[in-house]
Amino acid sequence: MICAERSVMLDLTAFILTQNNIRTIAACLDSLSWCENVVVIDSFSTDGTLEVISRYPNVRLYQHDYTNAREQRIWGMPHVLTKWVFIIDSDEICPPLLRDKLVEIVNSGDGTYDGYLFLTRTLFMGKLLKHRDYLSSRGKRLVMTGVATRYWRPARVHASIRLDNKKYMPDRYYLIHDPIDSLSAHFKKMLRYARWQAEDMYESGVRTKFWHLTLRPVGKFLQYFIIRGAFRDGWRGLVICVMGAIQVALKYLLLAELAHKRKAGGD
Repeated sequence: MICAERSVMLDLTAFILTQNNIRTIAACLDSLSWCENVVVIDSFSTDGTLEVISRYPNVRLYQHDYTNAREQRIWGMPHVLTKWVFIIDSDEICPPLLRDKLVEIVNSGDGTYDGYLFLTRTLFMGKLLKHRDYLSSRGKRLVMTGVATRYWRPARVHASIRLDNKKYMPDRYYLIHDPIDSLSAHFKKMLRYARWQAEDMYESGVRTKFWHLTLRPVGKFLQYFIIRGAFRDGWRGLVICVMGAIQVALKYLLLAELAHKRKAGGD
């Protein structure tokens, strides 16, 4: 068993992006106390996040203006000096079981895979949700540093690292995602992400259709509430699925608005 209270010499760096994450950053860094190398790229936080980070001796802090996660990671990756990088968000926690698996993979010296994909599970109003909700993706989290800036295509939201040989890890190895401080704050975040998604879709030639605003949101709700089992999480599951449907509608509404403005402006 690996002790989380002491550093373990590993050819691994944990990599985190932050911006005003004082609510969650301490829990995130506490869960990485076993990792000798932690790189944090901060976008000039003003809420006390930097003061919290300064308490962790295993953290190297750098600051850079934020445009999107993809560009921020590309800027920050040269500061990672190890073979492997563990990409974790500032509102996520690495549980002991996942920690032990990461150490096992890195220490094995096996170069068969250039990336490992782990599930994230959402913590919502004090409960870890049972179902795979729209916030609990299976992301490329442990990757060889040499490929960590190689993306399939530019994207403002959810840009995907291109891996030649990846492995999907069992669901028992998961990150805990704590994204929602308050519903009002989360809706503001949803609006920001929906706007970025709309801009990506517009540049890809996508335009809003009637069924995008009708069938797509309903389909999203049914997919997660029925097929993925959100009903097992009671009212919390219902709320999460409603927000997922709203997110879909928002991005297509904003896409329609963007197309209208560009057309009116002669673009």
